[in-house]
Amino acid sequence: MRLPNRSRSEYAVRTAIVVLTLAVLQYTGLVVDGAGIDPGHLAAVAVLFPAFSYLIDVVVANVRATSE
Repeated sequence: MRLPNRSRSEYAVRTAIVVLTLAVLQYTGLVVDGAGIDPGHLAAVAVLFPAFSYLIDVVVANVRATSE
């Protein structure tokens, strides 16, 4: 099984971009009814996004390895 070779800082930057984008969308009221930021939702995204992103990268690395 191969593991992805991305650094942790890349995952941190991508997570920050996703969380900030969601915060802006929540603040403007485009994601949920009414304006306001839901800190619980943002915290869940901040925890789950890097984990699932890493798992997707593991799958991609292994698919590429088997196709070669």
